[in-house]
Amino acid sequence: MNTRQAPHRSGPGTGANSAQAPLTPEARYQALVDAGEVQPDPAQREVLRYLQALALALPDAPGYGALDRLLLRVRPGNAMIEPLRGLYLWGGVGRGKTFLVDLFYSCLPAGIGLRTHFHRFMFGVHEQLNELNHVASPLDKVADRLARRARIICFDEFFVSDIADAMILG
Repeated sequence: MNTRQAPHRSGPGTGANSAQAPLTPEARYQALVDAGEVQPDPAQREVLRYLQALALALPDAPGYGALDRLLLRVRPGNAMIEPLRGLYLWGGVGRGKTFLVDLFYSCLPAGIGLRTHFHRFMFGVHEQLNELNHVASPLDKVADRLARRARIICFDEFFVSDIADAMILG
């Protein structure tokens, strides 16, 4: 599979709040295929079905109305995909996981998502926990801060090898 990595798009003018009409992950992927920027890949298209379901499950996503959600669920070949609370992509090097996550993130409405490397994210969580070590339930405070900052978090390189990280995530 030959893919060109999509640039990191984060912030106003990059998601559904841009001047252009909002694009769903599948529509954006197809536009890249049509432009010859990526080669179509059946495995990527399968992942896109789930990313599409996740994007359409966001209640405040402009352009993603109830009809879009209904069509997603009953369209031939969709086998009634239920809305997802999360999605983990696993695969070999060079399969396009980061590309697909970046593509998905670029379709989110501005301001509702956070796109980060997992270890950078956990470093920030540990910093905040240290800062709040004198407060009761510091992890709850950190979680509240994160929830105010982003409704959806897209991680790259999600791998847990630190027991403290595992305890925080558990």
